[in-house]
Amino acid sequence: MSEKDRRSEQSLTDWSMVLDAGSLDSPSRSASLDRLVRRYWPSLFACVRAGGCTAEDANDIVQGFVADVILERNLPAHADRDRGRFRGLLFRSIGNYVRDHHRRNRSLKRRPEQGKVASLDVEGCPTPSDQSTDDPEQAFTRHWVATILRRAIETVRASFIDRNREIEWEILEARLVAPMINGVPPVPYASLVERFELRDVPQAASFLVNGKRALGLAILAEIGETVDSPDQIDAEAQDLLRLLTEHTR
Repeated sequence: MSEKDRRSEQSLTDWSMVLDAGSLDSPSRSASLDRLVRRYWPSLFACVRAGGCTAEDANDIVQGFVADVILERNLPAHADRDRGRFRGLLFRSIGNYVRDHHRRNRSLKRRPEQGKVASLDVEGCPTPSDQSTDDPEQAFTRHWVATILRRAIETVRASFIDRNREIEWEILEARLVAPMINGVPPVPYASLVERFELRDVPQAASFLVNGKRALGLAILAEIGETVDSPDQIDAEAQDLLRLLTEHTR
């Protein structure tokens, strides 16, 4: 797969995909709906869990939301670029759905037809932690941010490997990515110098700077796919910066 094709496949929900998912006449609508749901599932699940539901109930509610709102009511068709971010519409819609669910006081067991949407065990859709103290909006935003971050990381990883820059990727992963994603301590520079037979610590640090620069550009590119105007990028970047700060203190 070429880098261009990989970027197209990995880019977070952009307006062209949202509009395609909402178009009943589009021949690629099913694929766009599938990608849309897969990419927002972790955020939706985290939002419902943060409202006090068990994991099992949250799974049922999100499945019902996908069937009833995204598919049956065709939520993507109601998205409007001029009225703000699609994720804002999605968050408000899942909030309304959860409130209706609680009022009915019964589990919704419906499943989307033809098995076309993601479930929690789908590769690439991590299950949010049960230990989170976030409120629903914080949980939704945190997992949306994490999705963008993971996609940016994968873009950098693939790019570095394709360009025979594996050592730079390994250093970025050891010093920044693994600590940020998995909470492990950064690998000491001395260990990296020995592992990769580098000249000295400054060389390893220089490789890390290159990796950070590439990751920063990839993050901005991912954010750019989710907004309709460059003016909105700064606000979205703040969410990512907060997440990075929390993980690297």
